[in-house]
Amino acid sequence: MKKIFAVMAAAALMAGAVSCDKQKTGKVPHPKQKTTNEETTAQSDTDEQTTTSADKKSSTTTKTSSTVTTTTAAVTTSAATTQPDPLGSGSFEYNTDGAVVFKADKNSADDRTLIAAAQALFESACHTDWSFTVGCPYSVDQNSYIEAGSFSWRYYRITDSNISSYADISNAYYKVFSSRYPSKELPNLYCEKDGSAYALCGNRGANIYYSTSKITGIKSKSSDEIVFTVENYYDGSDYGEGAHTETDEFSAVIGSDGVWKAGKFKLPY
Repeated sequence: MKKIFAVMAAAALMAGAVSCDKQKTGKVPHPKQKTTNEETTAQSDTDEQTTTSADKKSSTTTKTSSTVTTTTAAVTTSAATTQPDPLGSGSFEYNTDGAVVFKADKNSADDRTLIAAAQALFESACHTDWSFTVGCPYSVDQNSYIEAGSFSWRYYRITDSNISSYADISNAYYKVFSSRYPSKELPNLYCEKDGSAYALCGNRGANIYYSTSKITGIKSKSSDEIVFTVENYYDGSDYGEGAHTETDEFSAVIGSDGVWKAGKFKLPY
């Protein structure tokens, strides 16, 4: 299936398919997911499920005593929860850019709180990366374009008044991501010329069998970065291969102002 999606991606990019829907970035979870508030207590090991509707699709959030799980459904662009801290500790929250502000002392916070904060940041990172690298968060003029790259792909002029250079796009992206880990895709998808910024706006394939991601543990800590283990689940309905899990790393780079930005990160499909 991954080979099929790769072929779909190349074909779509070559066709220059335009899918630039203007949307806010970093403020909501991954476009394929809807998150509901969870409350996790150390005294209970009982699983409880609550279902909410999102764009005529449903999502399920599972409550456990050790990890925070977000289960995803079909593609949506639902609004994020206004309370990203399912533990109710008040230790962290989203800022206006979609990064996580950790208000408590991270050195004294327990692992459950750190994992919950990482889950919130991971969801924002998924949405932001999807918005910038799979789609485009800006309005474009499809009648105004330049051709660039070895394949002379069409890059469409961005019409947002506050975006006139690649630096403007990069600055917006790195409000959620840390520049410690530069994006390899961003420079290929956006460019600038003669005082205007341009977007490739090419659709690409995605693994439609991706189901959910869960931050499950802490691998390492330093003074300004925490590395977590993230498990990505796939429902396995493709050709009856069965459900499976892929384990990856995700890190939060911590600024002196207490703002957490995504560091090590891979979009899970």
